Amino acid sequence: MTFKRLTPFTKLRSIKLIIRTMSSSALEKIPDVDIDDKGRYKYILIKVTDQNDSSNQSKYVVRGGQRFDFHADVYDNFKKCVKPDELNVTTRILGGGWLEHGDKSILVEGASVQYGPADHSISANVLRKAYPDYKITCNNE
Repeated sequence: MTFKRLTPFTKLRSIKLIIRTMSSSALEKIPDVDIDDKGRYKYILIKVTDQNDSSNQSKYVVRGGQRFDFHADVYDNFKKCVKPDELNVTTRILGGGWLEHGDKSILVEGASVQYGPADHSISANVLRKAYPDYKITCNNE
């Protein structure tokens, strides 16, 4: 009779760490911000959640642009580019509004008729990380 040696616990632990690291990369593949360089245009705030492990890590992303007539068009483009099913992530629109993108400044304001207003403070924080040298303000009126 032949006995197989059991894998030590430390090796199992490192395998779990590798799996967890691999799954977190799903969120890393999705840019936090994808907006036009200048102008006034519709934007949406999306929460993306990783479904690759039990940690349910998530992040917020901001998308927008002048080429979109409706906030739903922004979301359709996001899904087409990111392919959430392939990355095994879920997405949820948290609302929308308008971005006024000027020279070294972005104003976040308004609401989406389809999705309601986004929490502009969350959107502004995401934008501040992507544009650290910009003045980013919110108008919640």
